[in-house]
Amino acid sequence: MGSTITNAIIIIAIIRSKYLRSRREIMVMFAVSVADFVEAFATLHGGIYRTIIVLSDSIDTNFTPLQCMALPHSWLWRWSDFATAFSLLALSVDRLLSILVPVKYSTWGSNYIAIAIGVPYITSFILMLCVWITPITSEGSLSILCANVYLSPVFYSFSKYISSAASFLSILLYVPIIFMVQKQMKRMADKICVSQIDLQRKAQFKMTVTVAFSSCATFFLDVIPRAIGIFGLRRDYNKLPSQCESNSMMLFHLSKINSMINLLLFYRRNSAIRESIRRLFHLPGQLLLFKILFALSAR
Repeated sequence: MGSTITNAIIIIAIIRSKYLRSRREIMVMFAVSVADFVEAFATLHGGIYRTIIVLSDSIDTNFTPLQCMALPHSWLWRWSDFATAFSLLALSVDRLLSILVPVKYSTWGSNYIAIAIGVPYITSFILMLCVWITPITSEGSLSILCANVYLSPVFYSFSKYISSAASFLSILLYVPIIFMVQKQMKRMADKICVSQIDLQRKAQFKMTVTVAFSSCATFFLDVIPRAIGIFGLRRDYNKLPSQCESNSMMLFHLSKINSMINLLLFYRRNSAIRESIRRLFHLPGQLLLFKILFALSAR
């Protein structure tokens, strides 16, 4: 629930601000938030669905694999699993380009944004379609709880490996990025007169550092837990009773905490996002931040 709310706040704040919508890096970040929101919503939907099944004592009911795959949270999970990782990688590439070719970067318009957002989303959609192959061609039945790992075990492992690798690569890109930022910031500090281009670079540097903080959180709350979760899943798969999920899958949900941290990071370090969120709730800054933290702690 918390991740759904925090990502919704970021999405609405960006949509409401014309200035934020005109910023390339913000729109790429917007794509990450949308993917995170879809994943959080799918988790919320899946949790509610399974709670209803358990409370209604319908666990012994069976579904076909296709019926399980047709549940909204089943296919939304598969799309968002790829989309979150690929969009995060696109954001890292965006930050790298803003440092390597700052002048050209400032001239790129809507086509660049369409590519930066469209490629991860479309690739994720194509991969999501592939997961339907097994449910369509499979016979037999599954528990109505519809554990994802049993819908397509091979593709499930594949999706976790690919998304984990993409997330790790997005973080790895920040090693050269941080060195380049430090070098260029030192060069700017030695200048007596600061040009308009220098001011634009400084703004890009601040955004890059903000995303770097977010990537650190991603490393500890997504990449490492996902890698451990995959290992545990493979270890427990043949040991568990039919239709039971490994406890290691709980590690995959730590990414929701990561997306909640993103709201606090962007609220604290980006004045335009902060102002848009304040206007959204019609509250002064300190009171708004307290209200968000209180709401999340109550979940």
